[in-house]
Amino acid sequence: MASASAPAPTAIARVADAGPPAAKPETKPEAKLAQVTMPAVNSGTAATGQATAGGIAAAASPVFAPPVFGPQATPAPEAPKGPASYRSAEVDGPYIAITFDDGPNPETTPKLLKMLEARGIKATFFMLGSNAVANPDVVRAVAAAGHEIGNHSWNHPQLPKLTEAAVDKQIEDTNAAIQNVIGKKPIYLRPPYGAMTPALQRHVEQKYGMSLIYWSVDPLDWKIRDAESIYNQITTHVRPGSIILAHDIHATTVSAMPRVLDALIAKGYKFVTVSELIAMNKPKAVAALAPAATPAQPRKKPRPPQHNAANPRPANGTVAAANGAAKPANAQRPANSNAAVPGAPLSITPTGGQPLPPASVARNVGSY
Repeated sequence: MASASAPAPTAIARVADAGPPAAKPETKPEAKLAQVTMPAVNSGTAATGQATAGGIAAAASPVFAPPVFGPQATPAPEAPKGPASYRSAEVDGPYIAITFDDGPNPETTPKLLKMLEARGIKATFFMLGSNAVANPDVVRAVAAAGHEIGNHSWNHPQLPKLTEAAVDKQIEDTNAAIQNVIGKKPIYLRPPYGAMTPALQRHVEQKYGMSLIYWSVDPLDWKIRDAESIYNQITTHVRPGSIILAHDIHATTVSAMPRVLDALIAKGYKFVTVSELIAMNKPKAVAALAPAATPAQPRKKPRPPQHNAANPRPANGTVAAANGAAKPANAQRPANSNAAVPGAPLSITPTGGQPLPPASVARNVGSY
C-alpha cells in the first residue's frame, strides 16, 4: 500500500474513486482423493487374468504397431510420490518391465547382457548381496549397460521368519554391497519368495524408503528348466504394464530369452525399467473402487405370532426356557479358519501353483 506522504499513481487513484472493488467469491480448494496402498502379496493372479489350477487363465494377447530394433524412446519418468508396492502398472501404451533375480552369475549374466544390448532393451536386476560381493565386475557391467539394480536380500531367506534386526541386516548389507560397486544405493526391494507381512512392509517403507516390487508374469523358470515352457508362459500371459519375473542364474532361462524378447518386440511391446514403468503408472481413482452406497431400507416391524386352538399361546415360563435353550448365555461364535493371523507370515502362492505354507519353504536360491 502507498504511504500517506507519497501520492498514488493516477490509475490507482481512479480505481480508488470508483469505490472499493467487489469482493471475490470465496473458492474452496479442490478435494483430492487419497491414494490407498494395499500390502502386496503374491496371490498368483496377474494384472489381468484369473488364477486357475494350471496357471493364469489366458486372454487374447494384444498386438501393437511393429517396432524397430535399437534404443527405445520412453516417456520421461516422473519421481514416485513415496514408497509403495507394485506387481504391475496401469499404463497408456505397450510398456512392460522384465526383471531378473538372484544374480549376478559370472557365466550366464554376461551372456544375457549381450542379448539385451543387441535389442536395445533395458531391464531391472534384483541381486543377492552375496552374489554381488562375489562378482563385482558383473555388477559393474550391468550398471554400465544402463540397467537398473534392485535389492533381493543377502542370501534369499524368508524375511517374515527373521527378527526385525536380521531383516535390517539383509537389506543394509545388500545395499552396501551394491553401492560400493556402482556408487548408488538400490531404491527397490524384491522380497525372496514374495513373502511379506503388512507390518514388515511398513517397516521397510518407513525406515529405508524402499518400494517393494513383485511380479505379474511368472514363467516358473526356477522350477521348470525348459526354454519352450518359459517362452510359452511369458508370451501368453504378458500384458501392458506387466512386470515379468525371470532368473539370470539359470542357463535355460538365458537360452530362452532371444526368442522371448523377439516375440514380445514383434507384438509391439516396449521394454522399460521398473522405475520407468512405475513413473507411467496411472492407478484407478479410489472412488471408482469403492462400492456404491446402498440406501438404508426401513426396518419392518415383526408380525406378532397368531395364536389359536391349533397354536395356543405358551406360558411365560415355557417361552423363557425355550429362549434359553436356543441361545446359551456363554455361546461363542466359531473361529473363522480363513482369517489371517496378525503378524503371521503370509502363505506363498506361486503363479499356477499351490499355496506353500511358510514353514515348508526352505531357502532356495533361484526360487523367486
